[in-house]
Amino acid sequence: MATAHTDHHHEETFISKYIFSQDHKMISKQFLITGMIMAVIGMIMSRCSVFNSDGKESPFGFLTLPVETSGLLMEFLIRTCIWLVTIHGTIMVFFLLTGGLSGTFANLLIPFQIGARDMASGFINMLSYWFFLRSSIVYDRFSIC
Repeated sequence: MATAHTDHHHEETFISKYIFSQDHKMISKQFLITGMIMAVIGMIMSRCSVFNSDGKESPFGFLTLPVETSGLLMEFLIRTCIWLVTIHGTIMVFFLLTGGLSGTFANLLIPFQIGARDMASGFINMLSYWFFLRSSIVYDRFSIC
């Protein structure tokens, strides 16, 4: 007697496949994309910290200062540049190198190296990405304000 085998595959939606995925390969892509976005934010902060105090042309026209810049304005601009460089370094170290690259390669390569199909706990792995993303957003919001 032949029994009909019914296959109950769960259709994945866009949200369950790409946003709230528990697959280690997709989570590594999420870490990589977030790390790349943080790298762009860090590079923008680094480039904005460069200004030319002698009035000549700078990489950004709006950052060229007149020759007769007062001491108070110059002190403000120097403090702003130091602040931007500090935030740039923090973003690049903590959110690009530590989170972005470590999260990407750990989630992608470790299961392949040990011969596993996936990480041991996909839900906790997914939460690690969402905590990383949330900390990136909170840090950027409070460092800019």
